[in-house]
Amino acid sequence: MKKLLCVFLPALVLLAACKKDPKPAEPGTELPGKIPSDPKPRPVGEPIGPGVVAMVTPAGATITSADGSFKLRIPVGAVNANTDILVQEVKNTAPGAVGRSFELQPHGTVFQKPVTLEFSWEGHESWVNIPEALGVARQDEKNFWRLAKAPVIDKVKKTVSVQTTHFSNWALLQWLQLEPVATTVKAGGQAQLTVKSYIPLSADDLLTPLVPADGQDIALGEGKPLPGSFIQSWTVGGVGTVQGNGGQATYSAPATVQKPEIANVTATLKDRKQQLMVVSTLTVIPQGLVYRINGGPWHLLPADGGAGDEGFEVTASNGIRYIVLAWGGGTGAFHWDRLMKTALVYSDGADKHTASIYYDKALKQYVPAGGALNVVELGAKGDFISGSFTMTGGGEFIDNDQEPIGKNNIEGYFCVRHDL
Repeated sequence: MKKLLCVFLPALVLLAACKKDPKPAEPGTELPGKIPSDPKPRPVGEPIGPGVVAMVTPAGATITSADGSFKLRIPVGAVNANTDILVQEVKNTAPGAVGRSFELQPHGTVFQKPVTLEFSWEGHESWVNIPEALGVARQDEKNFWRLAKAPVIDKVKKTVSVQTTHFSNWALLQWLQLEPVATTVKAGGQAQLTVKSYIPLSADDLLTPLVPADGQDIALGEGKPLPGSFIQSWTVGGVGTVQGNGGQATYSAPATVQKPEIANVTATLKDRKQQLMVVSTLTVIPQGLVYRINGGPWHLLPADGGAGDEGFEVTASNGIRYIVLAWGGGTGAFHWDRLMKTALVYSDGADKHTASIYYDKALKQYVPAGGALNVVELGAKGDFISGSFTMTGGGEFIDNDQEPIGKNNIEGYFCVRHDL
């Protein structure tokens, strides 16, 4: 299968020219008191794609991110002179992150009036189980993430807004959630689930953060399991079973599946005021690579994976059709790039190929398709490599013709042995 990648990818690349915790009490036996957090600095997120640059005048302006999920509203009189502002998407490193993170430049800018940062959670509805636990955080000069005070949550518009007078890296997050919020589980496998709080909480009210006495924004912790006294029940909707143990649970997937199957695991929480629910969406995947094109039926191909010429590859084929995934290595989300270092190539077995680039006639160059490769597991040889991928607007080519004849969307999952 390496040969297939070597034959097709180089042609496209030439055309195109990343303090110890005390021993926990037994679940359900915790004494009343505060639920602590353990703040730690996080890495500064690396830039993702091009930023949006706009000149702001004393008359004010609204700057919107390229994907529309973030708006910066600058009122009249916030700046005294024309000022260039950059909104740059960066990797979201905030604890409990939901959606995207943005760096606002120039750093050190101080506004005469507060500006409004508005984040949308549209498209992430399955992640947001408790809107009241949403917030916006900034990364301070020591790289700690701090939850901004007084967020305005609009459940109808699905937005969270805060005001500030200075720039930094900012992110939308949910500080009380079931983790992982979403992941894949191989057939016959298990997933460990934990209800976590990323901020200090009162022991009798899950939605009332303990504000620091000095009045500063709340420093976000690494996430502490919620005491079992807050857990009412664990349930699963869909395939598989779940066994709860206080604020933690083990999900067990069925032994076999022929296509992706969904399991929604719910932890029902309770405090003295209300009952709340947090959900984790687990996708159970078969061994091999399963995919579909433009929302059509699922297809399962035998597959394997391991080290390739310039990183890692997952290759799948039934002797006619094939898919190759390539990336530099490691786990996480990898966006497709126009040089095809992170790439997807699909062949129908005849003369048509779909690749994770498309030729932009206006720019007169190849541009990356939308979507990303998400590698969840990268085991040693003999273990599993697993994850998922989405590609939107990938070019469909006839053999190695320079211009595509159309576009395709491809999505799928993979769970393969590391044996290359």
